[in-house]
Amino acid sequence: MASVGPKSSAPFGVGFFSALGRGVVRHPWYPVLGWIVVLVAALPTLSHLGMVTTNSATNLAPNAPSAVAQTEIDRLFPNQTYPTASEVVLTGSDVTGPVGYATTINLTDRLAHDPALTKVGGISSLYTAYGSYLTGMVGVTSRVIATAENGTAPLLPGVNGSASLLWGPPGMFLTTWRNEVAGHPSTPPAMWNAPSYNVTEATFAGQPGAEAVLAAFYAGAGGSNGGFNGTLDCAGVPGTQVTGCAETAVRTNVATLLPSIVPDPAQRAVAATVLVELGIGNFSNYSARVGVAASALAPSAGFPDGWIRSVWLTLGPSEAPAPSVARFVAASIAAGISSSFALPIPLAIEDSFVSPNGATELIVIAFTVDSGYTDAQGHNPVFDDVVEINRVVPQVLAATDPGHTLNFVQTGGAALDQAESVDLSASLAIVLPLTLVTLLGITILYFRAPLAPLLTFGALGIAIALGLAGVVVVGTLVTHVDVTALTLVNTFILGIGTDYSVFLVARYREELIRGADSSEAVVTAVTWAGQSIATSGAAALLATLALSFSGVALLSQWGMTLSVAIVGTVLIALTLIPAMLALVGPKVFWPYVGPRFRRQAIQLADRQAHERTYFWRAGRFSQRRPAVVVGLVLAASVPLLAVALTVPVSFDFYQQLPGGQPATNGLSILASNFGPGFVFPTTVLVTFAAPLLGGSSTNADEFSDLSALTSLAAGTSGVATVASPVGPGGAPLGTWLNYSSEPPGVQAQLQTILDGSVGTDGRTVALSVDYSSNGLSASAVASLHELGDRLSGYASNHPEVAGLAFGGGAPTTRDIQQQTDLATQRLVLAVSIGLIVVLLAVLRSALIPLLAVATIGLSIGWAWAITYLVFGGLFHLPLFFFVPTVMIILILGLGIDYNIFVLTRVREERERPGEPRDAVVRAVAATGGIITAAAVILASAFAILTTGNFLLLRAIGFSVAVAVVLDAMVVRTYLVPASLQLLGDRVWRLVPRRRRPAAGRVADPETGS
Repeated sequence: MASVGPKSSAPFGVGFFSALGRGVVRHPWYPVLGWIVVLVAALPTLSHLGMVTTNSATNLAPNAPSAVAQTEIDRLFPNQTYPTASEVVLTGSDVTGPVGYATTINLTDRLAHDPALTKVGGISSLYTAYGSYLTGMVGVTSRVIATAENGTAPLLPGVNGSASLLWGPPGMFLTTWRNEVAGHPSTPPAMWNAPSYNVTEATFAGQPGAEAVLAAFYAGAGGSNGGFNGTLDCAGVPGTQVTGCAETAVRTNVATLLPSIVPDPAQRAVAATVLVELGIGNFSNYSARVGVAASALAPSAGFPDGWIRSVWLTLGPSEAPAPSVARFVAASIAAGISSSFALPIPLAIEDSFVSPNGATELIVIAFTVDSGYTDAQGHNPVFDDVVEINRVVPQVLAATDPGHTLNFVQTGGAALDQAESVDLSASLAIVLPLTLVTLLGITILYFRAPLAPLLTFGALGIAIALGLAGVVVVGTLVTHVDVTALTLVNTFILGIGTDYSVFLVARYREELIRGADSSEAVVTAVTWAGQSIATSGAAALLATLALSFSGVALLSQWGMTLSVAIVGTVLIALTLIPAMLALVGPKVFWPYVGPRFRRQAIQLADRQAHERTYFWRAGRFSQRRPAVVVGLVLAASVPLLAVALTVPVSFDFYQQLPGGQPATNGLSILASNFGPGFVFPTTVLVTFAAPLLGGSSTNADEFSDLSALTSLAAGTSGVATVASPVGPGGAPLGTWLNYSSEPPGVQAQLQTILDGSVGTDGRTVALSVDYSSNGLSASAVASLHELGDRLSGYASNHPEVAGLAFGGGAPTTRDIQQQTDLATQRLVLAVSIGLIVVLLAVLRSALIPLLAVATIGLSIGWAWAITYLVFGGLFHLPLFFFVPTVMIILILGLGIDYNIFVLTRVREERERPGEPRDAVVRAVAATGGIITAAAVILASAFAILTTGNFLLLRAIGFSVAVAVVLDAMVVRTYLVPASLQLLGDRVWRLVPRRRRPAAGRVADPETGS
């Protein structure tokens, strides 16, 4: 076997790869057995994949402003936040009517008691929220009643006394009169007026008040003759109307007596109510008397009298124990639909669950763990719960809505994450086998040998297993990994792994064609192709490591997992593939073996010798007309780069999910009925220097500032509504400023508003801002900038406003965008510098690395413009703002491969005798076929991502595939060779060559001149 070693002028690292090749040839079973051991060790870890994956596309670094705001929200509003939630969206003509009411009540109860739901922490609906509100109001009402009953002038005894005073004498008279009339049917009823009066008067003798009431009732006030026995002539009306006539006589005549018979003004007000609301028929009825007490109490209590009466009659005149209150609240809600409730549902509660048009209602299911949580068996219990909810709701609808007037969808964070997981799993089930079949077919066509791809793909199977094991390692030791990483890792390994393997096998075949024996061909292939593969892998690793440090959760996770995948794939390509070639030998090209292979070799050598291949002609053309090639490429680049620089991007991650699914349809339904900004509102935390409530009174400055800030927010362009204590769903500023003088019921309702919008510190208010557009849209982010400027400007002039923070949809989107933009700038700079350093070491040229990076930049610009023209212009699909970042970094790492392959081959050819121009042509001709095949393989691997449902991966796959093809077919084939020709031989020097001294001149030994 010929020894292949580095020349003194050989490129950096050739000696190492030559030694590696010789070692593999001597001991081919060592790497084979070694990788089998590694595979056996890695396989058990794959069962843990489900335990380390999550959904983290919208996760932020902890120090991001919106993440800090969210931490404060979680801290200050502990009862209003949860790891994730789903929303059951009910739609119908009247979701709060009888059917909607029954459905909501039954569904809430069914879900609350479903043993199959293992991670549900709470269920909120219009009626559960209203129940919590009622519970608080019952407590306040009971205390008001107890105070009224336990004071110096108990209310109900006062009502009883007034009822007996005002209605007792007329009632006794009427009873006596009726008995007499009934007992003497033949005499006129009026004959019994005076006898009945005398009997009654005798009964109340010695009771001046009662006597005065009886006299006024009977004869009219002050003897006006307008009473029962006077002009009203109640005895002469039909029998069924006598009671009404008698009550009229009481109310008409007795009212004027109240100042004289009830001297206490407070008791007089009670008596006036008794006179109006009671009558002869019910003045002794306990329930009726409680109703009068409730009416008398209502103005000072601040509650409707019907509500007070209900609490009083059910729970008594003292504070009731909690179980009794709970039963009362449940019975109150079960008694009827919302329109019949004794205490109206507050607007803030209703607006949270029912759309303004009454056609949509929400039931919110909160989970105790994040949707990325997995149990010890690798199952996701939140996703299981989402599936169970989708099973239960139709059953409840079938029972409560036989007329099918209601429809439902489940949406929200957990449901959307579950939909994403299902879509990605479905995509992976399609993408992986389709990628394997496609790459297998391309490899077979290129080599025209079925065994060659089996050898390479056997090695790639190990690489995929190691790559997925790397996901488990990263997910266990560093951070959970987004589920999209699984698809990317598989695609990445298949793409670059096939490229590396095919490039190595092709070089092996090339050396066999030149006449080398199998061992020598393996060593040479590892020596030269190995250097290119390692350089390419280093470039790709630089890119993925840069992603790892991007600071953006999803990109960092992709970067870490892809970095592990690259290391494993490169090591396998450099050790296992050569070892298998050493063991199998030329038989790998069956049926082209023996004489058949030699005939094929002669044909290929003849084509190369006579320059009859496309790539020979392309190489010659680029050398003869370099200025034309460069000019045409640059001219075509101008319009494409102009498009690339103005591509609009989407900020809404959920637009990347496929349409037509329940979870995504639910977002559209909510936007249509509640408003576009309802789903992803912005939360503005306003922190004051002092609490809003000081004892039993409000701090006027804080509430005045809050009112002003609410008005400023509401007046911001793009803002639809602002939920605030001083605004819709709250109360007017004047009410807050008069808080201490408001009735207890009003204070309690105001306190409920504060409980929902003021944090546990008493100083921080959460304003909820809904935009007139999607809360994750570019216009919402633009409105957020104006909102922040307006509120910050106000706060700077009002020291009592101690701080502002912005969380929720638009702030989170803005922070991710800013982090991504900053990360992209840093990543591009870092990766470019890293690539230049790597190429500098390998090629020993100062200019060629700059040329390589600059030309790959053109491929990126072209690909991004074409991606937009296809996705945005042709299909009207939104491009998420992650796409250009990922595309740029991946193409810098992957697209540079073909420059590396051709440039290292040019460097190798320059070591051979001949003209430098011929070295470029020979390199282009020798690598053209294999690089084109490799590009088609890699592009196909990424292009197959477009068959999936997840738009983000489809866009990444399409853009990378386009960039790879353009880079291989245009940049590598024409632009780089033409540029090398224009720049001349000097580009291959690390530093300019020093000029030789003139003939006959001796250099100065001190100065060198």
